[in-house]
Amino acid sequence: MNFRLSVVLLFLTAFWSCSEDIDLTAPYEETMAVYGFLNPNDSLQYIRISKAFLGDGNVYVMAQQQDSVNYGNILDVKMERIFNNVVAETFSLTRVDTIAKDSGTFYYPGQVFYVTNRIIREDGSKYRLVVRNTQTGYEVRSTTSIIPDINVNVPSPSDADFATRLPITYNYPSTANARIHDLDIIFRYREIETSGAVSFHAVVIPFTEKLTGANPFGPIEFQYFRPDFFITLGLEIPVRPGVTRRVDGLPTGQKAIEYRFYCGSDDLYTYYQLTRPSDGIVQERPLFTTIENGVGLFTSRLIHSEFRNLSANTRAAFDTSAATSNLNFQF
Repeated sequence: MNFRLSVVLLFLTAFWSCSEDIDLTAPYEETMAVYGFLNPNDSLQYIRISKAFLGDGNVYVMAQQQDSVNYGNILDVKMERIFNNVVAETFSLTRVDTIAKDSGTFYYPGQVFYVTNRIIREDGSKYRLVVRNTQTGYEVRSTTSIIPDINVNVPSPSDADFATRLPITYNYPSTANARIHDLDIIFRYREIETSGAVSFHAVVIPFTEKLTGANPFGPIEFQYFRPDFFITLGLEIPVRPGVTRRVDGLPTGQKAIEYRFYCGSDDLYTYYQLTRPSDGIVQERPLFTTIENGVGLFTSRLIHSEFRNLSANTRAAFDTSAATSNLNFQF
């Protein structure tokens, strides 16, 4: 299972775990669950705040109750930017409950986020989240450093070339506060039906995650054998007679190729290691949290995208490659 740092939030099902040491008749103790990943490249930052709950009954039934999972409009949610150990600014986050959630274990379709459009600075500032229940006075907080943007050396600004048989090494210098790194190559195209109907599609080529080495600013490298590009497309894109495929006319800002780089903090790496599926017989994991007086994960991650058109040689190879010649790509 590859590490997908593009996940906006994670949710611990471990909250449901029962223990013989827990007294279900004990007085209710409020516990807040907080998940947020600050990304300086995002225009909006989303923080998910919910309740961790325990009750005498079927926990899956309780999870479907709105008031078991979501707080009402009673939370005061603020962020503090700390620069040189001084609080440089404080701003509030706005409660949003209009983002639909798919069906699942927890209550749906309603879910609650706290959102800000404040620019996340990459100047060495730290950010502290402070959440207070205005009815009970219960408060949680957490502080994180920010992963600044990266400067990619390869791919170069020229068009993406997959037509040669030479491998290519995508690389960039590591960046401050990053522990784990990942890369997706995303190929986007559109399909035109005989009726004229148009639909947009994408093939994602994932890589295996990399860890920052002993030199925290040493190069992060992902090697790729370019002919595999056509083999992957041939496996992922179905043959559909009569359907025309093109890489122009994509939505604004998109090109045929997107290189999407991910960088995650040390806290995110630790969380991933503790929650990934176990290969052994021992399934119980220690609870990892960065939230003072609560549970969850508030940290930083970076998503950096580079967009490229296909080179002329690559476009021509769609017809000459046995893997893609029957997919009816037109350029």
